[in-house]
Amino acid sequence: MYSRVTEFQSSSKTHCDMIIAFFQNVMIPRNLKNGMLSSEIYRVSDTEGFLMSTFKSKNDANSIMKMVANEINEVKGNIKIKFIEGERVFRADQ
Repeated sequence: MYSRVTEFQSSSKTHCDMIIAFFQNVMIPRNLKNGMLSSEIYRVSDTEGFLMSTFKSKNDANSIMKMVANEINEVKGNIKIKFIEGERVFRADQ
């Protein structure tokens, strides 16, 4: 299992709302159809949040990243984006 956390920070609440809507309505549904296993959006403040996505493997994560790279670059003009990713080592559920 492989996970990618996409941290995002915008200059305004409106820009943050727009990126969340884009993730929710465009990017996540398309990525799910192309092999992403799951995705969740968290809001930290009016202008910050993160997207947590899981994949079967790093190769799957990278192939989806290639697919959305142009869109991510377009969004970066108004939004600061940082990626943190790696293999899942442990998970606990109740």
